[in-house]
Amino acid sequence: MKRFFSIAALLLLCVIATGCPDKPDDSDPKEKLDITGEWQLTQLTTKAVQVGDQTVDIYVAFTSAGNFDLYQMLGTGRYRHYTGFWTLTGETLTGSYTGGASWASSYTVSLDQGKTQLVLITADGSEVHTYRKQSIPQDVTANAVEP
Repeated sequence: MKRFFSIAALLLLCVIATGCPDKPDDSDPKEKLDITGEWQLTQLTTKAVQVGDQTVDIYVAFTSAGNFDLYQMLGTGRYRHYTGFWTLTGETLTGSYTGGASWASSYTVSLDQGKTQLVLITADGSEVHTYRKQSIPQDVTANAVEP
């Protein structure tokens, strides 16, 4: 009888040890990325051949509802305003414009520790877009033209 209780206790211990779900690891340094907010392009590194010497200025706002507003100026002139939808799955950012056209690439996303610098790398690695957390100036939004 004593042996029966020992075996039963051992089986119960095995069931308890294997039946409980693991506690989430709160020390996991990789937390969910949050890119919502307004950003300004500070650096663009590309392997593509460039023609001319145009300045590129871009502001983008990502909303928590999955929408974006992008203000882009190539060279001189006025900003062009583009809108659409974005999705972040893990570290992969994808999107499409309001008209339905998909972005030219998906991007691998990373944020610095202070969440003030956003880096987007194209899927083929040919471009690296670096943004800083920056409010979009009112004159940019007010004077932008629709494409």
